[in-house]
Amino acid sequence: MRKLLSMNIDRRQFLVRGAQSLAALVMAPTLLQGCGGSTEEFVFTGTGQSTSSLETLANSLSGQLLQPGATEFAQVARPWNLRYADRLPAAIARCQTVQDIATSLAWAQSNGVSFVVRSGGHSYSGFSTTSGLMIDVSEMRGGSGELVDGRVTVGPGARNITVYDKLDPLSRSLTHGRCENVGVAGLTMGGGIGFNMRLHGLTCDQLVETDIMLANGEVLTLNESQNADLFWAVRGAGAGNFGIHTSMTFQTFPVGNVVAFNIDFSERFGELLETLMGLLTSFPRELGLKFSVVATRVGGVNSLRLNLLGQFVGTPSELTDLFAPLTAIATPSRSEIQNVPYWFAQRNILGEEGAAEFSFERSRYANQPISTQGVQTILDRMEAWPGLDGQATWKLFLAGGAISDVAPNATAYVHRQALGISAIEVEWHNPLPAETVRVNRDWLDSFHSAMATYTTNQSYQNFIDERQDNFLRAYYGENLERLVEVKRRYDPGNVFTYPQGIPLSLG
Repeated sequence: MRKLLSMNIDRRQFLVRGAQSLAALVMAPTLLQGCGGSTEEFVFTGTGQSTSSLETLANSLSGQLLQPGATEFAQVARPWNLRYADRLPAAIARCQTVQDIATSLAWAQSNGVSFVVRSGGHSYSGFSTTSGLMIDVSEMRGGSGELVDGRVTVGPGARNITVYDKLDPLSRSLTHGRCENVGVAGLTMGGGIGFNMRLHGLTCDQLVETDIMLANGEVLTLNESQNADLFWAVRGAGAGNFGIHTSMTFQTFPVGNVVAFNIDFSERFGELLETLMGLLTSFPRELGLKFSVVATRVGGVNSLRLNLLGQFVGTPSELTDLFAPLTAIATPSRSEIQNVPYWFAQRNILGEEGAAEFSFERSRYANQPISTQGVQTILDRMEAWPGLDGQATWKLFLAGGAISDVAPNATAYVHRQALGISAIEVEWHNPLPAETVRVNRDWLDSFHSAMATYTTNQSYQNFIDERQDNFLRAYYGENLERLVEVKRRYDPGNVFTYPQGIPLSLG
């Protein structure tokens, strides 16, 4: 008999914890998903009865079943957003195979136990946490390391660093995130942004096939000719709404050198931002850019800087020309511009680990450059940040280019005509008094509301936001009705659901 790696907990206690998890979700949904985006994660609540036990589940898995007290339990259970670190599962099924996923899924349903599926665990609003069963697929990162017609296949536990390791030796890439530990499944199924997106499209645009497990354990292959309606849906709305993705195949593209840049300005922010806004629509699609106003607290006063981060497929002199209107206004306090091999740039200049932290983040899409009044609003709000032992950031991820070449209804990702994603974030690394956290949350909410005048009511679904009003329409726009139809067709029992999941009907 497989040994349970845990302190003892009987089936009745487990079911009680599952019921408590459901109660928490029903009574307080607003307390529930970089860094870069959501992973394949969701909450389920069943009603079935079974005599199955944890021992039965443990003996049926090729991987381990961890319970509280096991050596690896705390590390595996911890989410990226530490605001939800106290919501611990009663057990973690560490899946090694597709059969392990099917076994765990069936066990949870037959026992009426709430569950989440976790890959990277980077849910901004904590939707990858539960007090029931965690179906952990993070060790299933494999898949074919060989290219077939430029295509590569990865497993459901693949993270950005998996993509780095697979594609670096091949001098190829796909649109990936900066944070190495973000799960590829969630990144892809919510759209998938990165510095390649303006030249090559979103991550979901490079997905050519995926296998998905439905609630009954059946695994379907999705592509343009097989189950095409569900393939349409998962490219933009697939994280946790229809099933569990067990493999993903992407069309890659060759990469050579890029000009990677990380530039800071420490003065004349209003002029710089207003000038930058005027340049956005003229920038070539070879430019991948995120620009940010970052605030830190120094001696009780907010210190601001403007940061430009990204890559350019061209020459350093061409990049310098693109940014010349900015450097004519102010001399950068830091200017790191390097013409280097693509994967060197990702690992050493542009990427980050994506380690666990406390965070709030909210987003809006901008369809046009933010006006002079909007720029002033950004600076005024950043200067008024109440402060904590961390930092606050307003940022804009430049979109357009290849993203806009695709029609808004060609995939579930609807935000095709946006100029960029405007987002506000507060992050810190150590526990803080509740009042400090509340004041910062209120500041962010007020800032988010103030930006409505200068942006749209749509939000990026991978920056999933438990406080977003009318979230389904914000995430999916005019594609929502079609998504509901697909939901009814493939998950009629609403097994795959969470507080912001796609419903079976619209009220």
